[in-house]
Amino acid sequence: MVDTQLLAQVPAHVRADQVFDYDYTGDSRILSRQDMGLGLHELHKTAPDVFYSPRNGGFWMVTRLDMMSKVLSDTEHFSNRVLEIPRIYSDNVMIPLNLDPPQHLPFRMVLMRHFGPAQIRAMEPGIREWANRLIDEVIDRGECEFGEEVGAAFPVSVFMQLVGWPLERFEEFRAIVHEFFRPDIVAADRVKVQEQIIGIVAEYFELRRTQPGDDLFSKLLQEEVRGRKLTTDELHSIGFLLFIAGLDTVANTLGFAFNNLAQRPDVQERLHANPGDITSFVEESLRRFSIVQQPRIVKKDVEMFGAQFKVEDMIVCSLPAAGMDERVNTSPETFDVDREGRKHIAFSTGPHTCVGNFLARTEMRILVEEWTRRIPRFRRKPGAEPQIRTGGVAALSDIRLEWD
Repeated sequence: MVDTQLLAQVPAHVRADQVFDYDYTGDSRILSRQDMGLGLHELHKTAPDVFYSPRNGGFWMVTRLDMMSKVLSDTEHFSNRVLEIPRIYSDNVMIPLNLDPPQHLPFRMVLMRHFGPAQIRAMEPGIREWANRLIDEVIDRGECEFGEEVGAAFPVSVFMQLVGWPLERFEEFRAIVHEFFRPDIVAADRVKVQEQIIGIVAEYFELRRTQPGDDLFSKLLQEEVRGRKLTTDELHSIGFLLFIAGLDTVANTLGFAFNNLAQRPDVQERLHANPGDITSFVEESLRRFSIVQQPRIVKKDVEMFGAQFKVEDMIVCSLPAAGMDERVNTSPETFDVDREGRKHIAFSTGPHTCVGNFLARTEMRILVEEWTRRIPRFRRKPGAEPQIRTGGVAALSDIRLEWD
């Protein structure tokens, strides 16, 4: 049942049977379960495959993997220009994420040159060293708050070293990212955080102009698109994207993965005895615990899936719901390392597939390898319940683990 006041906000082109009440920033189905996937899977049972929610400024929601794949690949009708619910129009863009094809491709290729498989494989010894350094810090204590002490500290430290940022600013930068993704943040405050991030990015690009090094920011200053150097605005925009993506998403995925693993002693034993299964564990974690809800804005009227999408409508592809789609993953609630034909789009799909997906997978695999080798048996601390943050990027906080 949708509130009468909300119904009054439904556009005329939306049929009554397509209206469904879903709160993008904190839906009760998710909060009551403290589980993004399970909460969204409830929509598969109770909501139309494509529905319109009048909450959060109004938006369409797509809940099936094949439909999301079609929307995310259709850049003729759906644009990346606006990526936030409720929508925010800001001059602070993230290149190449906010650009549509073909404009985005030259900039995407710039990043791909630094995040390809060969480049990431060369980083593996350093990534493994960082994993063990952080495990060293907690192993003798017999407990830790995994979310920040390891889950965030590991990939964020790796990333900050990659781009050339001092680790002393770790806590400052994490606080900024937390504020950026706060579900209840108002538009004006989010724009202020965007400007704060761009100011930090600008500071380090200016530093690297006079003090170049072997870091990513120094390398980006030498990159070219269409035969010319990147402009200052383009560099700041790329840096804005790197800040948001590098300081939050892998950390959050690791939080969900280890919170789950802590409750599965059989899987812990298996991964300790058979490290070769860890790659499959990572992929199942990405399927079961995807974290990103991806908005698009309609740039050209189109009828699709029985719905009339009009220019300026917002549409959300909730990637966790894709992994929980029982039409492509049998018994999706079950965490199954041996799952056959596993399908997910945790890193999106189409022309905006996450550039950093190989780095993310590598970081997850290495941390699980080193943790299960050195701490083969661990559990969630009794009485300590993690709390979920929903919205555009889901996260868990207060993940308290212990071991003997």
